[in-house]
Amino acid sequence: MTNEIEFGIVTTYDTFKGFGFIRRSKGKDVFFHYQDLAEKIKEPSPGDKLKFKVGKKPKGPYAYEISIIEVEE
Repeated sequence: MTNEIEFGIVTTYDTFKGFGFIRRSKGKDVFFHYQDLAEKIKEPSPGDKLKFKVGKKPKGPYAYEISIIEVEE
């Protein structure tokens, strides 16, 4: 895991399954799950801008400590 904060945009999010993908400003797209949102107030939507950290799981990188910084209108 890294402690570096990254930024990206939600490309897809499945509200039923609670997961999606983030297009990172650097590197490949990263998986995220609703449980990894720092604030569980609102589910993200495609186009929302996020800040997050990236960790590694056996299936690949994932985002955690995710915060929505700008909502797509």
